[in-house]
Amino acid sequence: MLNLRLPALAFAALAIYGLATVNGIAASPSGRFCGEAISSGDYQDVETNLNIDADGRLSGTYELEEPDGRVEGTLIEHALEHGTSRTLVWTDKYGTGLLSLEFSSNFDRFEGSWGGSVNGRFEAPSHSWNGVRCRLDLAG
Repeated sequence: MLNLRLPALAFAALAIYGLATVNGIAASPSGRFCGEAISSGDYQDVETNLNIDADGRLSGTYELEEPDGRVEGTLIEHALEHGTSRTLVWTDKYGTGLLSLEFSSNFDRFEGSWGGSVNGRFEAPSHSWNGVRCRLDLAG
């Protein structure tokens, strides 16, 4: 009987460890987020791609669809932070500014706001920018 219990216990332990590892990986701000941001006075579709660099800093890119065409930009964490609140610096053809993000506890969505800069000084973020993890379109 002991011979059957030991493999069963080992399998159960590995399964629990595997679930904990998968959940730990999923609970990260890294990923592709689809959402909207206020730009040019109206809500525009935005795709935000985030990664965690080797030093632990959040960085990424974004693409914003505006009436005049696509705007591409970069993001880098302003100061190394942990947890669900993050502040990044955005840069694109219009300039640079701050993006403040508040992620859900499992990092599957964020609510944020962005602001520009004047004379090298960041303005307080006040324009909406949100995102949820993009889902694959399996239908086509």
